[in-house]
Amino acid sequence: MRAHIRSGSGWKMNAAALLAAFIAIAGCSSGAGEESAAAPAHGLSDEGAVAVKSVKIVKPKPVTVRNTVIATGSIGSKQTSNIGPLVEGVVESIFANVGDRVAKGDPLFQTRPVIYERRVEEAKAALELAVARRKNAERVLERTEKLRAEGFAAEARLDDARTAYDVAKAEVARAAAALKTAERQLEDTMVRAPYDGVITKRFNDEGVYLSNVFRGGAESTVLQIQENHIVVAVVYAPEQHLGSLKLNQKALVYVESQPEPRESYVLVLSDMLDVGARTVELRLPIDNSDYSLKSGQFARAEIFTDEVQVLSVPAGALLQDQAGAYVLTLKNGRVEKRLVVAEKRPDGTTVVREGLDAGDDVIVPNGEPIAVGDPVAPEAA
Repeated sequence: MRAHIRSGSGWKMNAAALLAAFIAIAGCSSGAGEESAAAPAHGLSDEGAVAVKSVKIVKPKPVTVRNTVIATGSIGSKQTSNIGPLVEGVVESIFANVGDRVAKGDPLFQTRPVIYERRVEEAKAALELAVARRKNAERVLERTEKLRAEGFAAEARLDDARTAYDVAKAEVARAAAALKTAERQLEDTMVRAPYDGVITKRFNDEGVYLSNVFRGGAESTVLQIQENHIVVAVVYAPEQHLGSLKLNQKALVYVESQPEPRESYVLVLSDMLDVGARTVELRLPIDNSDYSLKSGQFARAEIFTDEVQVLSVPAGALLQDQAGAYVLTLKNGRVEKRLVVAEKRPDGTTVVREGLDAGDDVIVPNGEPIAVGDPVAPEAA
């Protein structure tokens, strides 16, 4: 019986030892599990966290700009004249060639003057004859008047003498006019430049007989002259801008090969539209004292119209994608994309006409990639 009790007591002790060992093992397993579970959770937090990037933030600045209308066309001369003979005949001498710059009054070419010199001599002789006849008629009239006063001449004879004298005076006047015409024709054999200009074409050479009846064609033209110390930009603007275009509006004209634009203004605004192209013609004068602008060069005119208030941002803030122009802004600590209507001005500024407010925080990218929705913060001052 004791042996049974000892056996029972020993079992109880062994059971108690086993239970304590199980609890200890279970406790260790539980603690290790919590640490194991906690460790992976902490690692994911470190790997999943997104760093807040520092970016440059600016406020849009209000500026006043002039709206502009862009018109394109070509440079033209102030005047262009095809110069032909003033009197018909053989072209004897040409004194200017293509590229020569001439002043008003400079000789350009001469028609053979021999025949016109002879006509002057004939006209002078005819005038001398008419003057002699007038003097004779005057003496006859004086004698007739004296005889009539003494009663030795009839009244009819006196009337005839007066008539002959009047006719002789008229003949003198006609001969004098003919002489002036002949002298003018002789003078016109020398053709001179009508204004300061440049010879741009030569149509004929010496020895060609030219008529002054048909003007403008090769059969009656020797040289072409253009007045180019002042040129004109002949440009065309779309019809939709017609309401904002006015005379005397300031403009800048950009010409290929010229480093700087030329200042000008609207001198002529046509009253007629090109029906096919739906454009209106404008003419803008340009000083060309250095003759660097050539007739026919392509010209683009920027015509300043009304003034408007807009916002200016740094050039680097304006971005572009398939949707159009946009800027990145900071809102609630994150990057936001804002579509805008903007343009880069010739003076280097970038203006935004629509899509931004003066209080917006505009991000100026610094080269580090950022995307819409990224958390960002302003750079430290």
